[in-house]
Amino acid sequence: MPKPLIHDHDGHVDDLLSCILLWLSPEIDLQAIGITNGDCYVDQIFEAMQKVATYLDIDGPEIAITEDDVPNQFPENWRRESYIINELPLFRDNYLKKPYQQGRPRRTESVFYDCLTNSRAPLTIVTTGPLTNVAKLLGANPELKEKIHEFIIMGGALGVKGNVEEDGLDGSAEWNVYADPHAFKSILETKLPIKLITLDLTNELPVTRDFVAKLEQLGENSRACALAAKLWSLVKGFDYYFWDTITAAVAIEPELFTFKEMKIDVSTSGRNMGKTSGSMFGKKVQVATNVDKQNFEDLLLSILATR
Repeated sequence: MPKPLIHDHDGHVDDLLSCILLWLSPEIDLQAIGITNGDCYVDQIFEAMQKVATYLDIDGPEIAITEDDVPNQFPENWRRESYIINELPLFRDNYLKKPYQQGRPRRTESVFYDCLTNSRAPLTIVTTGPLTNVAKLLGANPELKEKIHEFIIMGGALGVKGNVEEDGLDGSAEWNVYADPHAFKSILETKLPIKLITLDLTNELPVTRDFVAKLEQLGENSRACALAAKLWSLVKGFDYYFWDTITAAVAIEPELFTFKEMKIDVSTSGRNMGKTSGSMFGKKVQVATNVDKQNFEDLLLSILATR
């Protein structure tokens, strides 16, 4: 039976690809998608998500947005890529088709609230951006904790350097956590089960030219592969990793991963704001420490090749 799931992301290339994987996987029942105004411009990525669904001729989840800024905003040059994604030439024939979702989108908190309250089984929540939306939702409706099976979160750096290089900070934080460290801490304090995918693991899995070449070859007969190859080509020349696609794979096929139980905490102020670290008095999470790399890549290719 497919796993009922909602996905909250913040609109960059790997966020979109993780969402597509969850949407297409037969192992997942994707019930709602939320877009956080983090590593994107949310209005642009909402349009892009509609175009993705129309281009791939898929249906199902409601797409929601939250236009509020996160406390620590992502770099402007990263967010501007939303405009490029939204205007991909691959989408040019979409005007011949019925749009995926019409009208103004609802707020993420409202859509997620409806999904959780009406679900017969507890839902998995996958987050590949800041935890702002889900933290607000649970803060206002703590009874919803009973309707959550687990969180699968891309965020944090434990034994490796972070990727936040902002003035006044020491470089120890990872962006999804740094963008809203109080939200991350509030989710830890719910004591709900958490599977955490940190930079410690994702640093071992760069998106390689060989992998993109395989996608391009499959893209001759697969729209999803062609779209994935085009999206990854937008970040060619940068050090880019399977951050969020790893997180999607944890939801789809957790058997590919090894996990270690750890107690962790997060700093919410100072030069190390957003830093995640082991702590004797922290909250227990399952940290992904290893992945079967070949089978992980094969999983991605096999799912994308179905459409």
